[in-house]
Amino acid sequence: MGRLALISIGISDALDMSLRALEEAKTCDRLYAELYTTILNTGIAELSRLIGKPVIQLRRHDLEEDSERIIREAEEKRVGILIGGDCLTATTHLALLLDAKKRDIETRVIHGSSILTAIAETGLSPYHFGRTVTVPLLEQGEMRPPASPYRVLGENLERGLHTLLLLDLNAEHDRYLSVNEAMRLLLAAEEEEGRGVFKEETLAVGAARLGSGSQTIRGGLVRNLLNFDFGPPPHVLIVPGRLHFLEEEALKLLASVSDGDLKTRGRYAEDPEERAEKYIKGAEKVLKDLSLLPLPRAIDEASVREALGYADMYLRDADHYLKEGRKLSALISVCYCEGILDALRLLKLVNFEW
Repeated sequence: MGRLALISIGISDALDMSLRALEEAKTCDRLYAELYTTILNTGIAELSRLIGKPVIQLRRHDLEEDSERIIREAEEKRVGILIGGDCLTATTHLALLLDAKKRDIETRVIHGSSILTAIAETGLSPYHFGRTVTVPLLEQGEMRPPASPYRVLGENLERGLHTLLLLDLNAEHDRYLSVNEAMRLLLAAEEEEGRGVFKEETLAVGAARLGSGSQTIRGGLVRNLLNFDFGPPPHVLIVPGRLHFLEEEALKLLASVSDGDLKTRGRYAEDPEERAEKYIKGAEKVLKDLSLLPLPRAIDEASVREALGYADMYLRDADHYLKEGRKLSALISVCYCEGILDALRLLKLVNFEW
């Protein structure tokens, strides 16, 4: 009876394979290796020597367009696919697993080290990360920066969460996106979008070759990292959100982030904590300094309609911000609208029910 095994190699080289992964590979009748979704400091020859049997390298086409051949083979033989990182972090491998399940083929999954957990070595807690996104390589002649990573970054920052930006690569053509190139793409997206998500004053952390003996981790303001040499790939870029005091201490010790960069880093305008602090201070000052005008004061219909006009303006702003994905600004604008309406009702100048 056949079997399909997805076997994780790990994030650096063949020595990252677990004993379970090695034993599973040795039981396979046919062994393949998929090395195009990440860059490992190992090759087919080294994997073959370690496992003690031949390993066949797969191309992207073999798994994405010609996966049926592997599934048919797994119906009769024990087929193993060696995969960089953890074998289920790419949707291609999950699709292969599901195809095998639909054919009632026995499956095995051997997990391994992953970039999704290795990023903790930067000092940032994996529990504080939001949605992960990939910054793609631009095709030849393509000029427009990708909008999706910029917008996902904004959504995570709005929630105070860190963002892991995976950097695209094409191992078959020896192309990869560096931390420096990714930052420049995000700065170009900032020029187009103008939402204050990623600026030269933004705090960022770049990491290269995590898990290897030559790994590099460096953090600081974007403007100070643009020309830093992170060395060979693979690279990842991280943009921290709200920081716990232990994370701040860890960034200083593990990523060489200075106290000055932590204090002066640009905060995203949509950060709820920063916005709340700003408006609370503003309201406290107003309540302390305001003075009452002479009463009674004549209020005519035109004055009431003018106030309603401001309420309508804030409501339209809220709708506009929501369509742009600026959720916090949308919420604040509709609260301004409700505040005006409630004030008019308390003054018994309008009548309505929520």
